[in-house]
Amino acid sequence: MAAFESWGYRLTVSRARGKSTLSRDDWVKAAFETLNREGIDQVRVEPLAASLGVTKGSFYWHFRNRQDLLDALIEYWEKEMTQTVLDAAKVFHGSPEQRLINTFREIISKERTKYDPAVRHWAKFDPRVRQAVENIDKVRLSFLQGLFQDIGYDAVHAETRARLMYYYVMGESIVTIKEPMSKRLRMLDEKIRIIMQPLKSEETLPSE
Repeated sequence: MAAFESWGYRLTVSRARGKSTLSRDDWVKAAFETLNREGIDQVRVEPLAASLGVTKGSFYWHFRNRQDLLDALIEYWEKEMTQTVLDAAKVFHGSPEQRLINTFREIISKERTKYDPAVRHWAKFDPRVRQAVENIDKVRLSFLQGLFQDIGYDAVHAETRARLMYYYVMGESIVTIKEPMSKRLRMLDEKIRIIMQPLKSEETLPSE
């Protein structure tokens, strides 16, 4: 009996240690998967704990409450889906054109827009999330416009191209039938090649 109790104690401790290895990011990523599948109303502590195979107590090692988790979702989205792209672009080598291509390849190959549809839907019902989305859109578009200006386009034409490519990338993130990554990257390169060609309207496009 004593041996059984000792074994049971060791098993309990082992499981507890396994639970303690869950990081804050593990909870955030699990919450994002739920957000993608079921929407923000279903991002709740008990179902998340069950999906991760832990108790609610594990959650409170990392978060004060559910709102703290929701705030962490936006922080993670801002950092991992935007700031990492900006940081990577700063160290890309080559011509301005190649830096532009590498930046978009980073976005597509690393799936940096995979949470955007769910976050944007959430933003419809939460003013704070809506403001965060508006801010990130401005940051992203401004950065892309800068890349096009580095190539040599003036501000108006650079903004036009930045918006066209941004809308393309955002649109791709909501297409339910995904093609192989190799094909997506080939198509991306072709789209960038097309977008860098002179536009027929450029001669008459008014400046602000």
